Amino acid sequence: MSDAYRRRLVDTGSTGYDRIAAGTVGAAFLLFAAAVGTFFGWVPTGEAGLTSFGIALLGLGLVTAALGVASYRLDVATTPSESPGLVAGAVLALLWLSTAGAVAGGTLGTVGWVPAIVVGVGIGYATLASPEDLGSTLPVGAFLVLVGALVAAGVLGPEWAWESSAFAATFPADVVVPLLALLGSLLAGWTAGKAYGGFGARGRQHGAFLLVSLVVFLVMGVLAFLLLYVAERGIGTAVENLTVSAGTLLLLVALPLFVSVRRGRRGLGSASGVTLVAVYLWLALAGTFTLVAGALGYAVVTGDAVTTGTTTIQPTAAVGALPAALVSGLALLAVRQVKPWRPSDRRARTLKRAGVVLTVALAAGVLVELFVAPIAVAGVSVFGTFAVAVCALSGAAIAARLGTRLRDSPSPASLPPLEASTKLFLWGVLAVSLHVLVTGTSIGTQTAGLVASGTIDWPFVMNPTQGLGIQRGVMPALIGTVWIVIGAVVFAVPIAVGAAVFLTEYAEDSLFTKGVDVATNGLWSTPSIVFGLFGLAFIVPRFGNSGSIFASQLVLGFMLLPLVLVTSREAMQSVPDEYRDASAALGVSKWDTIREVVIPASMPGIITGVILGVGRIAGETAPLLLVLNGPVAPTDTPAVLSSFEVGLTAQPPFVHVTNPALLESASALPYQLYAIITAGVLDDMAFGWATAFVLLGVVLSFFAVAVASRRYFRRKLHHD
Repeated sequence: MSDAYRRRLVDTGSTGYDRIAAGTVGAAFLLFAAAVGTFFGWVPTGEAGLTSFGIALLGLGLVTAALGVASYRLDVATTPSESPGLVAGAVLALLWLSTAGAVAGGTLGTVGWVPAIVVGVGIGYATLASPEDLGSTLPVGAFLVLVGALVAAGVLGPEWAWESSAFAATFPADVVVPLLALLGSLLAGWTAGKAYGGFGARGRQHGAFLLVSLVVFLVMGVLAFLLLYVAERGIGTAVENLTVSAGTLLLLVALPLFVSVRRGRRGLGSASGVTLVAVYLWLALAGTFTLVAGALGYAVVTGDAVTTGTTTIQPTAAVGALPAALVSGLALLAVRQVKPWRPSDRRARTLKRAGVVLTVALAAGVLVELFVAPIAVAGVSVFGTFAVAVCALSGAAIAARLGTRLRDSPSPASLPPLEASTKLFLWGVLAVSLHVLVTGTSIGTQTAGLVASGTIDWPFVMNPTQGLGIQRGVMPALIGTVWIVIGAVVFAVPIAVGAAVFLTEYAEDSLFTKGVDVATNGLWSTPSIVFGLFGLAFIVPRFGNSGSIFASQLVLGFMLLPLVLVTSREAMQSVPDEYRDASAALGVSKWDTIREVVIPASMPGIITGVILGVGRIAGETAPLLLVLNGPVAPTDTPAVLSSFEVGLTAQPPFVHVTNPALLESASALPYQLYAIITAGVLDDMAFGWATAFVLLGVVLSFFAVAVASRRYFRRKLHHD
């Protein structure tokens, strides 16, 4: 072996060769991003743009070839193998075969493929017969130089187009050149990554990693483009005439501001590397939320409304009861992870018992107002006054605790910990919000207080699709979609998890379990229209003989069932047997082991299956066309929650529960979207894009809830 391959036993740091290879990888990433941006319209593809792509490809080709020559001729820290390998040889042979065939075929016709085959075979043989550094870099560099020179010289200019007889289509240069840039950046990144790793086994690992990273980047770019494309066309109509109070927005900003500040402060001082970058991102996010909150507070103080082309922020401190209930409920879920308060002295235990009593009283009062009637004395709400008093009391305790912390003085024993006071305060806010929603009585005034409605006026989301003198909206279809998905999840998930428990923990490995596996996989791969036909022929005649919400819930539930069953069973099978053996050694029964050990440990996997399934059924259209049978432009929202009727009978099952609303036809967002876009109903494409935007938001909301649940169970599993 020549002296060019002598290496030091210890690598003392990066060299100029490493830095050049890393820079080439970075340039390949940039070129890849620019090429992806052309398809989204973010990067221009005029004459100057195409020339820039050509120069970039030419430069990448020269540098890539130089990396191979430097590794072969100079004393750099690389350890190339004797050959690039069969895979690299086959890829480069096919690349040059296609390139030569495209060039020769355009001038010589079919005969031109004969020399193209010779070129491809020759490149493949030369690659396999050369050392890895030369065999990997020179063919790639030559290809990039050739393509870059053709584009930079204007041969593949704006007027050029490729007419394909095989596809009966014409591909202009603004499509072909970005595709060539994508291919060239992949090849350059792969080769430069191998050079950065010093070739050999380590270099091939680096190259494969970078190649996969670029492909993942492409997938993320397509996803981002999909979201932005729908948002760009639908958000204008969706937020038209939207009006919201500054107080409500301040409340909605408060929770993410608190979370970002807490996450950022937690990593300061001890974080490094990637964690430090995450800390800075959290703090930057906190700064953004702080600026937004400051602007909203300034609008409230000055009384100046903030108006854009389609939305208006009213300068009032009024807060909606529904947003307050949602934020306080989410905050309570967040503070559940805080270590519980276990007092040691008598006075502290008394305080804790008082807090528990107040929390139970709040919960009892909410139930009484929901299912019985509000209690008032001399026109004053008893429960509302009590809940406000609890908020004031816990708020004073929080302020006192924060004051002692700021003064660095010891906290008095008569004050509960900050975490306990915060939980009680959030319970109080939740109770007050529910009280306002149930009774419709505001706490405070319409300009500064907690009000039942009026702080958010979103016509597109809150209005029906058809009505006299109103802006059309999607509320009936939105509520219909939510109820259909919730019903499908409630129907399918318990059955799927129960079947997974039986197949995993009780059933022996036999032909029966194998048959269930085959049937489950086949059921999941069944087209959705077949489920719709099944629902139309079997379910609809047995439940009112007409399309309904309940029939749609059952059909989508059957679609969700196999995926949740498969993922739940795999999650349970992944639980180590040591967990079961340890539980059995402690004398725990089999069912208790399943309930307390196996199911909690497999909950992240179960929720993953629910996430994937909900993502499919929430946007299904074909089954709903057959079993929902609702109006495209509904005037009423399905009143599912208020239609429950419970009665007692002398015959089994003694409790009679009915809900007529579930057996009525309704609309859903995908059903309505299909009718608007495809069938031309309503004849309003802007309304259709806005409907798609709302549907996307609903699906992502279901995803967010499921992902948050999965993170919660994972954290709880690791902490336990």
